[in-house]
Amino acid sequence: MPEEKKDKEDKEEEDDVFPFIEGETIDLVAGNSKWANLVCKWMNDPKVRHYSRNMWPLTLEEVKKWFEPQPDRQMREFIVFTIYHKHAKRPIGSIGFNHINWVSRNANIFASIGEPEYWGKGIVVEAARLMINYGFTELNLHKIFAGVFTPNTRSLRAAEKLGFKEEGVLKEEMYVDGQYHDIHKFALFKRDWKKNNE
Repeated sequence: MPEEKKDKEDKEEEDDVFPFIEGETIDLVAGNSKWANLVCKWMNDPKVRHYSRNMWPLTLEEVKKWFEPQPDRQMREFIVFTIYHKHAKRPIGSIGFNHINWVSRNANIFASIGEPEYWGKGIVVEAARLMINYGFTELNLHKIFAGVFTPNTRSLRAAEKLGFKEEGVLKEEMYVDGQYHDIHKFALFKRDWKKNNE
């Protein structure tokens, strides 16, 4: 009986998931307000927020507001997706663009895996590839940029794997765990991305 109940819950979960961008291991889906508790957990988890640099505690009420409809859906300053693991049938993180400049056609890409057991499995690289493709082919971005601070070796490797080139280093720009760290600024241009994907 408990197994039947679990199967029913899994089916209900699947019925509520609408992939916007489909991948192999993961899909990028629109956020669902029923995941607000989970997102709140990720944002406050000491291990997760260490690299995503959430320095202030977030309440569940604050997180719930993120799922409210935006007044102008056309010109957003950020676009965020939930990373949904297809095999595990569960949300495991988020990815998106922020600091979008629709005139200059550039945006910052960010990602966070909220469930540590999925770290180091190439999921961020897969999600970022889907997001980059979306940015260049659907949003017509010219440049996607990212900032990674020195101790975050996984993200530094991911940036290189995705074809980003380092544009510069901001010395001692970020204060983490009692020390100042450099931030590496990366960029990927649409022309280079197209060349690499021909």
